[in-house]
Amino acid sequence: MHLQLKTKRRHFKAILKEEDGATAIEFAMLGLPFLALLFGIIELALIFFISSTTQHALETAAREIRTGEFQNSGGTAAAFKTKICTAMAGLGSCSNLRVDVVTSNTGRFSDLVLAVSPPAPDPDETEDEKEERESKSPVLPADSYAQTSGGDVVIVRVQYKHALIIPTAITRLANASGNTHIITHTTAFRNEPFSITPVPTTP
Repeated sequence: MHLQLKTKRRHFKAILKEEDGATAIEFAMLGLPFLALLFGIIELALIFFISSTTQHALETAAREIRTGEFQNSGGTAAAFKTKICTAMAGLGSCSNLRVDVVTSNTGRFSDLVLAVSPPAPDPDETEDEKEERESKSPVLPADSYAQTSGGDVVIVRVQYKHALIIPTAITRLANASGNTHIITHTTAFRNEPFSITPVPTTP
């Protein structure tokens, strides 16, 4: 009996000293957090890249409004949005892009801040409707475009809806429903004192 106990103790100590499979266990414990961190960094880098490209496209297109070049070319809301999409160099989808161009009749920037604010949530929304809405990718409101003249106070805003790959429970990068990150850039300026030249019509 005593011999059996000594033998069992010896086997137990041998098991405790056994290191076979330790690497696999350590990788299983650390692998998932490491991969989550790695893909989170990649996701964040992609958001920064799209954000930088969108901001550059906004500044490039808005400058043509500020100088009157776009208005004098007979530009429309659709043409302005296309110009921004082109400046984004094919990055992303234009269907995920929203453009606002607003102007103030009073010439005050404070009046424009309210004009480009996101719509308020529905106060009559039920809990079930809220849960369903938060599980889906948000639908961006329609574009708004106001034709501006020389000296007008203008705000141009671009919103891009980017669908995240990694669940937001891991990265915490979603700022909208449906594991979505909305990239928003805004520029405000006063148009230069240009005159709009009428576009000749073809008889």
